Amino acid sequence: MNTLRIAIVEDDEKDMQQLMNVLGAYAENRGLTVEIDAFSSGEDFLRAFEPKKYTLVFFDNYIGTGLGIDLARKARALDADVEFVFVSMSIEFALSGYEVRALHYLIKPATPEEIDKVFDRLLKNAAKNKAPMIEVTCDYKPLMIPADSIRYIEVVDKACIIHGEEEIRTYVRLVNLLELLPPNEFIRTHRSFVVRLACIQSMTKSEVILKGGESVPISHTYHNDCKRAYIEYRAYSKKRRNSPLKP
Repeated sequence: MNTLRIAIVEDDEKDMQQLMNVLGAYAENRGLTVEIDAFSSGEDFLRAFEPKKYTLVFFDNYIGTGLGIDLARKARALDADVEFVFVSMSIEFALSGYEVRALHYLIKPATPEEIDKVFDRLLKNAAKNKAPMIEVTCDYKPLMIPADSIRYIEVVDKACIIHGEEEIRTYVRLVNLLELLPPNEFIRTHRSFVVRLACIQSMTKSEVILKGGESVPISHTYHNDCKRAYIEYRAYSKKRRNSPLKP
């Protein structure tokens, strides 16, 4: 995490400056680039707020005659990913923060130790939500590829062709690529092919039909493992779709 766009919604100038100073010191100590927008009214904040604009928003619990939690509700309706931190003189409103999935709750004045906790949680959430990436060598250079962009991989003339948003050729061995991929999301169908389970439309004894119409062979050696993995994946996907607790 190298650059952060942060908003602070606080109507007390002294408290605003103190929080900006602590955030600035944190960023400087860790080599982060931080852009901070300061708002002294909820109206100004809502006019400026846009989805994906901010990574982190600090709210005072009382903004003029309004409440920070009300501003957070409106912001959350527009952006499901932005993180909120509430800052107050007491813990009176701490429980209400759960309604908008608040990242943390600070008691004024914000201390370096508490800011450390905020960013520790922010980094953990970012790592948890980040799509898995795999690193391969292509044209003698390292290349990061989102695992969920891969449809299938095939071996052609000792090279692996990764079929996704574009075709990528690498000389990493297929068995080594399979070890890099997220477990339970890819299956080897043949000594020369690996397929992403989510891309499978249907399966026969001899081939996998991918969404989009392409076909990939299944060898006798891998048939039973492919069939079992595909059935388990479909059952798991159906369970998730029908679960009231799915994210």
